[in-house]
Amino acid sequence: MIDYTSQYQTQFEEFSNLCQLQLDPGNRWIQLGHLLPWDHMVTIYRKKFSPHLGAPAIDPRWVIGAFIIKHKLTLSDEETLQSISENPYMQFFLGLKTYHPEPLFAPSLFVEFRKKLGEQTFESFSKRLIQMTESPKRPSELSRPQIAQGEPPIPTKGKLKIDTTVADQYIRYPNDLSLVNEARVKTEQIGR
Repeated sequence: MIDYTSQYQTQFEEFSNLCQLQLDPGNRWIQLGHLLPWDHMVTIYRKKFSPHLGAPAIDPRWVIGAFIIKHKLTLSDEETLQSISENPYMQFFLGLKTYHPEPLFAPSLFVEFRKKLGEQTFESFSKRLIQMTESPKRPSELSRPQIAQGEPPIPTKGKLKIDTTVADQYIRYPNDLSLVNEARVKTEQIGR
């Protein structure tokens, strides 16, 4: 079950401790918080959860915003939550109304959220952000690289992985038997 208040909901800010800190409106987290389409991203997020079953979930804006902070600053799960608990600008970005010096949730929940949301949800977030950045005054074709007349379009070379904590790594470790075999073959060639 997800409880979420729209970013456009009128609120009484004079009772909010976080807003009383007189935060700089030019800060990057405050500006990014105003620019992002939170309601649309929460709609995508909600599709993965039951509206009536289960205990109340963590605020979707906290989860989505924590992933954005994590990837923007290339932090670990623990460092992300530690940074959020220390930084009122990040807390404002997440939509918190009061300052929270303790972590918002356990770092292990990042793994659970990644599993629950899946790769398609992150792709939907990315598509929405890309659509948001395209100017409505010009057609989408102009935002793509220009191709000279008569040239075939450049084919794509795969998919972009947004969550780099699960990126494929092709590393051979010292205990890899193929390395031992390769060394044996090269040694035999040198000895001949």
